[in-house]
Amino acid sequence: MVKYKLLIVALLFLTSCAPSEKTLTDLNLEFILSKITLRNQYIKSINASGNITFDSPEFSNSANLEVNLKRPDTLILKVETIFGMGLGEVKIYQDSFQVVDKFNNRTMQGKIDVIIQRYLGLNIGFDEIVDILIASPRIDKIELQNFDDGELTVKAKRNEKEMVLKFNSDFELESYKLIKDGNELFEVRYSRYAKFGETTLPRVVRIWDNRGQGVYLIFSEIKVNESR
Repeated sequence: MVKYKLLIVALLFLTSCAPSEKTLTDLNLEFILSKITLRNQYIKSINASGNITFDSPEFSNSANLEVNLKRPDTLILKVETIFGMGLGEVKIYQDSFQVVDKFNNRTMQGKIDVIIQRYLGLNIGFDEIVDILIASPRIDKIELQNFDDGELTVKAKRNEKEMVLKFNSDFELESYKLIKDGNELFEVRYSRYAKFGETTLPRVVRIWDNRGQGVYLIFSEIKVNESR
């Protein structure tokens, strides 16, 4: 009986000393935010190649893709057919863009935030585009966090927009939703993370907007902070 009572006391003592779920969540969140901060600070340039698929209710098409990012102000996307024929090139700068349409032999240019607002209905600029590409959203304020079944969900705000971020058991960003006035503007999903130097990057990026249009990026090769 004495041993039984001692066992109960020991169990109660261990239970009272064990960290609560909230404490674990706080620690996880701090670690996750430090990973995102490190990724954002570490990545100076990216040279990547792979495949891009455009999907909408009307059509679906795929092409080869080459991505050249040079921070703080240049992102170049080159699109080719699977046979190596150049279709076009998109050059995105800090406040402007240029599209070279080789198929129709024309060039378009303008303000990056204006064109995104006009065709996608999104008020985002160069930095937000890069954030999406490197899975590194910038957070102004955290409003809610929930840790359940090995998955951490964080609700936050940035520039008066709501963000819902989900992280997997490896503390990698799994999905990212941007919401304004209760309407979901777009969702990004990430998978197949790999190690590159001091950070990680997803090899698969899937983006959907609120009109059912999607862009899927699958990278077969990624080089980080390497001069070409």
